[in-house]
Amino acid sequence: MNFIKKNILKAIMKIDEHTALIVSAAQLHQKTFLPYKNYCHGERDVVVCGAGPSLQKYQPIEGAVHIAVNRSFLYEKVDFDFIFAQDYDGIRMCQNELVQYRPGKCVKMLGAKHNIDAKTIPESLAIKCNALRFYMDYQIYLDGYGSKLVRDIELRPIGGMPNVGMSVMQLALYMNPRRLFIVGCDMSGTHFVPGHQTKEELAAEKKQYDAYWKDGNQKLLDKWKEIKEFAQAYYPETEIISVNPVGLKGMFHDIYQE
Repeated sequence: MNFIKKNILKAIMKIDEHTALIVSAAQLHQKTFLPYKNYCHGERDVVVCGAGPSLQKYQPIEGAVHIAVNRSFLYEKVDFDFIFAQDYDGIRMCQNELVQYRPGKCVKMLGAKHNIDAKTIPESLAIKCNALRFYMDYQIYLDGYGSKLVRDIELRPIGGMPNVGMSVMQLALYMNPRRLFIVGCDMSGTHFVPGHQTKEELAAEKKQYDAYWKDGNQKLLDKWKEIKEFAQAYYPETEIISVNPVGLKGMFHDIYQE
């Protein structure tokens, strides 16, 4: 009987945690995301820039809204309008640059968590960046592959996908662009710029990402298919285009810049 009571108590506590997360997101996201609902009115383009090596080949699309994922804001050919990061390990190596990047001109959105782990972005860094915060559904599903894509991100925790380049698609589509370009989401290799990392850290990162992209390739592609179906259902008038694709070749409409 005591065993049953303990499990019931744990279940109740888990429900309370999930409720707190949902309520917090509903309040916080009114400030973070709601101002950007239908931001493009179906007339402007959005470019999501991941930090993969192919980002170096990207020739900026004039007049488009550019969203940097993690360290990709270091790409000097683009003046980014938004920076989106959900985990600390994506920006840890370029914190000073993030703080100093285009103050007052670039909107910085940094993920927040109820639970604390190595990927938690410090509040002190968010304050220095004057960043907007947002919650993800990690706490509910505990696995990016189980996370659910969210349309009404102004009311709910966004789907914390296995890769931040996937998560940001919810924001990009929420802006209702005419065309949505995907750049530097290579699903291969490491990053176009190392940041402030030692040779040992870079070697460890390369080993980690080589295994990540290889071992999870099909699962990641399946998740991208979910994103494609989500976009077709809710934003059928938005054309999604992969620029210089590597791992995403054939998923969307592909174009190559010379």
